[in-house]
Amino acid sequence: MKVRARGALALTALVLAACASAPKPQEVTLTATNMTFSSSSFEVTAGVSVILTLVNQDALEHDFSILEIPVESVSEPDAVSAEHQMEMGEAAADPVLHVAVQPNETNQLTFTPTKPGTYEFYCTVPGHKEAGMVGTMTVLPR
Repeated sequence: MKVRARGALALTALVLAACASAPKPQEVTLTATNMTFSSSSFEVTAGVSVILTLVNQDALEHDFSILEIPVESVSEPDAVSAEHQMEMGEAAADPVLHVAVQPNETNQLTFTPTKPGTYEFYCTVPGHKEAGMVGTMTVLPR
């Protein structure tokens, strides 16, 4: 009986240690206004969850998209993002990361980048990238 109790205590201690060492999610907020993103670059860490909040202070619909990036645990697209993706069709080129936001609204995307590097993000609404809605996300090693 004592051996089982010690085993259970050891297992509990391991689980608690793993939870205590899990990094806190990184929170990034980008604001879309006047055909630009509030920050044209930001950094996150590989292997750590990112909660990206896109705030639209414009009268036009916008989105945040990254075509190619190694990720895990990407949140399911919400109704606004899914509908936006269908409307954009070929213009959006099926990005790995995508979140859309209606005028004067806010939306979120959660993901975990897995490979360090620099990745371009932009708005896929026709003409918006060309107008300056671009930036870079740098994924740092953990």
